[in-house]
Amino acid sequence: MGYMLTALKSRLNSAGNTSAMELYSKEHVDATQLLYELSPCFKLGFMAANLAIIDAAREQKQEANASSNGFHVVDFDIGHGGQYMNLLLALSGLQNSKPAIVKITAVASDSNGGEERLRPVGEMLSQLARRVGLNLCFKVVSCKLNEMPDESVSSTENLRDELLRRVKGLAPRVVTVVEQEMNTNTAPFMARVNESCSYYGALFDSIESTVERDSSERAKVEEGLGRRIVKLGSL
Repeated sequence: MGYMLTALKSRLNSAGNTSAMELYSKEHVDATQLLYELSPCFKLGFMAANLAIIDAAREQKQEANASSNGFHVVDFDIGHGGQYMNLLLALSGLQNSKPAIVKITAVASDSNGGEERLRPVGEMLSQLARRVGLNLCFKVVSCKLNEMPDESVSSTENLRDELLRRVKGLAPRVVTVVEQEMNTNTAPFMARVNESCSYYGALFDSIESTVERDSSERAKVEEGLGRRIVKLGSL
């Protein structure tokens, strides 16, 4: 509730708004990664996403016209690669449907040194793949990524819709999304406040139940969530 109060105050005081660039800082990226690792909410989400990817790869192999025993993942927010560490380990345990090659393309923002930041992630995943007997091809594609507008923007040049059209053009077999499920733009004000309280309250509760109160990692995660909430309040 303290963070929500700060967010609501920021709507009245534009000088105190959190800069969007803070959400792309190394400190915030590290806090987000810790959230993914510590919160059972995201652990469950990534587990479900990996199962969907594995099932899609199995279906592809079973098709008569399948041209190769492998698959390609394009990720727009790979973080530190934790999801794919678990995916590679799961693939290594498959008996008869282990892919011959796994391709992962990470899309990085060139505005915050994303390509350089993701190079160690690729090296880490490649080492793990070799250790478990998988052939991994990791690639980083750098492009200009700004904050994506949502359905509240009706412009014909909506960057979000353009991105979705490009993704659809790739004809993916499966699309997985692990992120917030709440409407904080087009819903009435009180509905946005209630949805935000419910969503972020669940995340704080999940950290409360799994991490000691005096943990430095917990403090970083909570500060990261606080930045998100304050930025949300300024929109």
